[in-house]
Amino acid sequence: MFNELAKKINRNVRTKGFWDSMDSSLDVLRDHADEYGDTQNIRKATKDAFIAQKLALVQSECGEALEAMRKNNYGIGKKDSFEDEIADTIIRLLDLCGELNIDIDKQIEWKMSYNSQREAKHGKEF
Repeated sequence: MFNELAKKINRNVRTKGFWDSMDSSLDVLRDHADEYGDTQNIRKATKDAFIAQKLALVQSECGEALEAMRKNNYGIGKKDSFEDEIADTIIRLLDLCGELNIDIDKQIEWKMSYNSQREAKHGKEF
């Protein structure tokens, strides 16, 4: 269910250019491998930096949802509403899943099964 949506979102996001800077950086490393020597570690660090940026953007969408909530800004189909920012958060997460080929359907099923065996609140206060 989510895997198909993740692929669709990732294709759209790529079409809009949101992965271009990572692709360009990795292309430069590939094209100049003879200058840098073994670029495997550099390529991984470069990709990791872009993934970290994407995760920070997920967090920013959560912050925007909180701000919409604080402003009592709700409404389906309303720009910058709580619902809109939650949708942005999910879109960014699924884009990342699509880009990294994460089988999020399988992972969610596994995690739900795992959590069903845990104690209430997983042993925490909240």
